[in-house]
Amino acid sequence: MKQSNVIKFALIAFPFGLFLFGVIALSYSFLSPASRVRDGGRALLNSKVRATEKDLMAWVTRQANDIGSRPTMDQEKTRITAKWIESELSEENIGYRPKVTFLDGKNGNYRNVEVESPGTDRADEIIVVGTCYSSAGDCPGANCNGTGVAALLALARYFVDTEHSRTIRLVACVGTFQVGDGTQSSGISVLAKTCKKIDQQVVGMIHLDSLGYYTDQVTDQRVPPQLKEDYHGKGNYLALVSEVSSEKFIESFYSKFSEDYEMPARKIILSKDSLAYLSEDFVSLTGQGYPVLQLSDNSVYRYPHYQKGTDTSDQIDYERLSGVVKALVFSIESMLSP
Repeated sequence: MKQSNVIKFALIAFPFGLFLFGVIALSYSFLSPASRVRDGGRALLNSKVRATEKDLMAWVTRQANDIGSRPTMDQEKTRITAKWIESELSEENIGYRPKVTFLDGKNGNYRNVEVESPGTDRADEIIVVGTCYSSAGDCPGANCNGTGVAALLALARYFVDTEHSRTIRLVACVGTFQVGDGTQSSGISVLAKTCKKIDQQVVGMIHLDSLGYYTDQVTDQRVPPQLKEDYHGKGNYLALVSEVSSEKFIESFYSKFSEDYEMPARKIILSKDSLAYLSEDFVSLTGQGYPVLQLSDNSVYRYPHYQKGTDTSDQIDYERLSGVVKALVFSIESMLSP
């Protein structure tokens, strides 16, 4: 082929190729699942996406296997865990701009990471969902509390960019740590006290404890005598726990949760005296006058790997954990737009 013909061919083929590429790219942008218009006519890229069992497993495994033991005494692991959660919640991943609150003035290793999906006409009314991202020493912390963090991330993924009347705030909190004057504090207690200090209108607080272990065996032999009546029987149920003053809140939550939750769920309403036998994080929430409830698989009483080196990601029942998250989404969504 003569050189002049080659040049003519190139002049024709090049723009045609660009046109063809543009048509293909435009077709992909309209037909790809991520850009389809969702129900309600809103083109939201990431909102109302339900986390799968695979997603939950990946989040738990990341904490238990890749990061490993996360006690607050290990400040480097504590920092790494908080930074990982912040990254997962970020605009590049789930789609938020996380707010980080440093709880110690010296090195910033103790921090809470929070995000919000603001409400519309009742934005001042806030539903707070919190969990602890720390673990016991020498414990991978898959269930305690990798499952709580995984559930929090699943909620964040679902509610990003959604429209609802009330505001939802999701907070991953550091565990109990020692402050400068030798006293102890925790991320959960700082969260509750801060809300109270600035007089925020918190409609209710939901604490996510361990959520991933269930058994059809009777497991009441480890329950303190004071709680035998409430925590008896098989360990196959999810416990929804509150203090007497929050009874109205838990009744409302339970009525919605039980509609969607396919496994056994039990309301446990305790006196103030009985709260001493529950997790410190939950107890610290109850003292600020807000309605509070805790979701838990009662790991302290039934989980044979509680705070042990065997609390690994392969011990988790991801199918039931997924069921908890699904019902939790349903319940919170109804509370956000009552």
